[in-house]
Order: sequence, then C-alpha cells, then structure tokens
Amino acid sequence: MSKMQDQSESTFFQTTGHYREETAEPLQLHAGSRQHVFYKVCRNGRYYFLKSLRSEYLHQEFYREVLRKEYELGSLLHSDYIVSYHELTDTSDECSVLMDYVSGTTLDVFVSEQPDYFTHPAHQRKFVQQLCHALHEIHSHQALHLDLKPSNIMLTNVNHDVRLIDLGCSYTDARPDLMGQTDGYAAPEQRDGSYNVDARTDIYALGRILKELLPSSSNLHPITRRCLKERKEERFQSVSEILTLIEGKGKSAKMWRMFLTLIIVAILLAVAAFMLWNKPRKDETPAIADGTTFVDTSCQDTLYLRVLSAADHSLAVVQSPEGGHVYQGDLVMPDSVVFRGETFFIRELDQNAFRECSLITNIHFPPTLTTIRNSALRNCYSITSLHLPPSLTSLLFEPFSSCTALEFVSWPPSAAEVPRNCFVACRSMRSITLPEGVTAIRQDAFVDCISLQDISLPTTLQRIDRGAFYNCCSLRRITLPANVKVLGEYLFYGCSALEEICVLALVPPSISVIVDSGFHGVVRVPAASLEAYRHAPGWSSLSLQPISQ
Repeated sequence: MSKMQDQSESTFFQTTGHYREETAEPLQLHAGSRQHVFYKVCRNGRYYFLKSLRSEYLHQEFYREVLRKEYELGSLLHSDYIVSYHELTDTSDECSVLMDYVSGTTLDVFVSEQPDYFTHPAHQRKFVQQLCHALHEIHSHQALHLDLKPSNIMLTNVNHDVRLIDLGCSYTDARPDLMGQTDGYAAPEQRDGSYNVDARTDIYALGRILKELLPSSSNLHPITRRCLKERKEERFQSVSEILTLIEGKGKSAKMWRMFLTLIIVAILLAVAAFMLWNKPRKDETPAIADGTTFVDTSCQDTLYLRVLSAADHSLAVVQSPEGGHVYQGDLVMPDSVVFRGETFFIRELDQNAFRECSLITNIHFPPTLTTIRNSALRNCYSITSLHLPPSLTSLLFEPFSSCTALEFVSWPPSAAEVPRNCFVACRSMRSITLPEGVTAIRQDAFVDCISLQDISLPTTLQRIDRGAFYNCCSLRRITLPANVKVLGEYLFYGCSALEEICVLALVPPSISVIVDSGFHGVVRVPAASLEAYRHAPGWSSLSLQPISQ
C-alpha cells in the first residue's frame, strides 16, 4: 500500500489533515485555508464545527458565493456518511457555516497512524461502501463533489466510519460556475478544461484514492482500474453499480455461509427428531427457554425471532444477521408463529430490527405488537406510510429516524408518547394528526421534517420537550392545546415559515426561549389571559395577540 500524499490545494481552499480537540470554547482548530478559518464551538452543550471566511476576504463576493453554495447543498443532504450542515451566517461582519463536529481524523492522517487498517478486506469493503453511499446522496440531488481526496474524507474515532466533508468545490445546478478541483485527483475532463463533468467524474477520483489506499493483495483492484478509465464511457456509470458489485460479493460469501449453516442445522434437526421419536413418550413437552432465538420461514418473509417469555408465549422480531438487504417490497409480519408445537405472538420489534432495510416499501404490523425499540426502522428510505396497530403502547429512541420517503403515519391512541428523535429527517412528511390519548412529544421528535406543514395536537397533550419541531421550515401555524404545561426550549428554532402560534392554556406555561430571532409572527393567547402572558417570563418579548372569538 503506497503512502498517501495529499498535499495539493483545491481551487478554492485547502483542508489540513488532523482536527485537534482543545478545551477552550470557542476554539480555533488550526490555521485553516487561505480564505477560511475553522473553530470548534459549543452551543447549548453541543459541539459544532464552524467554517468562517477570513476578514480580509469578507468583501470579495466570489468567496461568499462559494460558502453559500456549500451550505445550500450541504443542508439538503441527509446521510450518515456526510457531515451535517446546520446554519449559514451571512452578514457584513461574518460569513460562516455551522456543521456537525466530527471527532476523528482525515483519511491521509488515519493511514499514516494506522497503516495496517486497510489490509483487512472487511475494512476495505466497508470504506468503499460508505463512501459510495455518501456520493450517491450527493448525486441524487443533481450535484457533484468534484474535490474528492483523502483530506476531504474523515474517519470517526468510534467505529472508523466515513464522514465526507468540504463541499466548496462542488457543482450544483443553481451555481454551475463555482466549481473546483485538486490536481492528482481530478478526472481527465477536469484537467483538459472542458469541464464536461458528471457522476463519473467523482468515480474517477474515487479510483485515485483506492489506488493509493488498497494493498496489492486486495480483490477490489478490478474496481479501481475501471474507475480510472480515461474515457468516461468505460468507467462505472454510477456509484450504484459499484455498490451492487461490492455488496453482491459480500452477499455471495454470506449466502454460502448461510447455506452451510442450514445444512448443519438440518442434520442436527434430523438427529434430534430421530432421538425424540425413539425416546419414551412423556406427558410433558420439552421446555422452551426465554431468550431462545429461531428463524420462521412459514410466512411470506423469513423472520428472525427471540422468545421474550415462554410463559406468556411472546416473541420479539430481531435483526437479521444478513443486515438490511434481506427484506424488500411489502413486509408482512404474521399474527402468530408456531414454534415447537406451541403458538407464539409477536409483541416487540427489537432494537435495529429493520434498520437500513432500504428496499422495504411497506410494512404490515401484527395486531399483537406492543413495543417498538430503538432505531427499529431507522434509515428505511423507501417506506412511504406507517399504519401503527392499536395494540402499540411503547416506542423508544428514534424508531423511524431518516425514513426520508415517509409521507403518512397513523398514530394509535394507545401510544401516549412520541419518543425522542422519533421522526428526525423524515423530510417527505407533510402532515400528521396525533389522536386523543397522546400526552407527550419528546425531545427532537420532528427535527428536520422540512416538508411538515400541518400538525394536529390532541387536547390530552401535556408537554412538548426541547427542540421538538427544530428546523420544520415549512410549518406555518400550530395550536398548542390548553392542557400543555411544559414547553421545552428551542421548540420552534429554524421554523422560518412560522407565522402564528396559538396557545390555548389559560395559565402561561413556563418557558425560556422557544423561537429564534428569525421569528416575526404572532402568538395568540386567550383574551382573558393576555395580561398574564405579557408579564410572564419568556412570553413578554413575543408579539402577543388575543385569540379571535
């Protein structure tokens, strides 16, 4: 494996290799590029990464446009493998973008510190898959990165996951004239000045990185060679083709392992059946232990199950060992399952049960389901609707986070709380009605639901926790029922279209700050309580109007 030498400079700016953590806040991380300076800042107990235009460039509109373009594209992207963009500040005294802080190192530094890491085939496949997923997200928004290189790819300290950074040189339809490149990773169509670029241009840069990164023993070199073809027509036509090839290889090996496992299981079952058949009959049947796992193939979809309680005949659906690609299309869970001659009922979806199952388009829950645990359906990108059963009573952390195609949810009255991070980045959801019986909306429940325009809240609602509707930038009006006693801070931050908040409580709920400085709408309160609101902390600074009779 050759040593990575990424010392070249981008057309617009250059990133350095190692982001150091300090103790002071705000914190300058490094000297930055010629045009930018970088900080690690702390806001409300959370760290962010701030990229700011140097003072001597503030009056040059070109560099402001580059930073605006980077934010516009970054704010549209929702991927676990691309750094998230949160805020653009564009004033006469400052031009900066606020991003998620990533604790890790850039690829070139990582390789120098851990030179043996990419000698493992599993690490090679994981890196290529994650980087391709990041590029696919960019390409799906009619955009190109155009500056893919080791110093623009970070690997996290935890789990060594990819985080793609620095969209400054990218191409977007809205700003086609603000492109850039780095010599050594630029494709032929960039170097010859024609700039006839498309997704295959980023694929070429991917090939350059893999050529430097992979050891001579890697079985991914055929992919590298095809990425590096001089003629675009001879390269992979999309990153989806690369993903299909890599994941197909992984699946083939897994299928062989599963096939051999099934043969062994079949032999063991045959032996067990023979022994049981010849064993003297007893009145008692063999006991089924709690925690027993098994595979059910009796219905349309193979399900992986765990016995919660043999006494109660309850089951949990658990994550497939093959990951998310096992399931596709309509997924139907049965009302009951027969195991060792006894009938069991599905009560829970275990944590991560269907996480990353991006090919599921619809899911049918059994009427016996009571609990959905952490991240059970996270990143199920193709699901458009959810009809939750009336038996459901408990949902835990981020059950439907990043279900980006989700448009409709039927929420049952039996589920009293909308859990923390429940619908984060469900950016296709336009409306939702929470029925009577719901009492709480927990922290960050609807963060980044950028298409949400209408939400109907029940009279039973008592609390809405911190940041529940953060960055719901299409929300125009909302009515808070009379029984709501707790309103968390930053509730409507980033709700740039919000015009009216109607509060029905006669006694002003205790608040600190629920809207940001961009809110110019009105807050309507009961006429009889108008004076009480005007003197209540947090409310007095808002534009208060009585509710029309």
